[in-house]
Amino acid sequence: MGNFEAHVGFKKDFELYVGPMRETDDWGRFAGELWADVSLALLVPEGVPAAVSPDGDEWRYWFENSEMSVSLYVGRPDPGAVDRAPAILTAVSRSYDVESWQLAERLYTRLASTGGYLVAAFTDDGTPIDANFDVDGDW
Repeated sequence: MGNFEAHVGFKKDFELYVGPMRETDDWGRFAGELWADVSLALLVPEGVPAAVSPDGDEWRYWFENSEMSVSLYVGRPDPGAVDRAPAILTAVSRSYDVESWQLAERLYTRLASTGGYLVAAFTDDGTPIDANFDVDGDW
């Protein structure tokens, strides 16, 4: 596993790109399942609704409290490098006890360990940290 802590810094955020391990055409279902796993990993209360685009091709989840802010964007993938992992997941800590890198590492570990997701982690400036699939030079 990549070393998330090695990439800490002032206001350093992390992005996880996530996709299904198996092909799917039901991106709304994928978005809901992914959000459920994110919620479980970060103890987000149940019932956070998805904001769905008018054309039904994009799903957004967002939760924030005094401890963290978590956002998930899932859109139907376009052909190209990012099509294998089209979801963008970001968690930012607002706590004095937990840092953002710890949230990102917790999410990466949880999602990768389920065996159901392709996960690639990057710092907010695009530095790759880890991936549980071969990303080659596509990123």
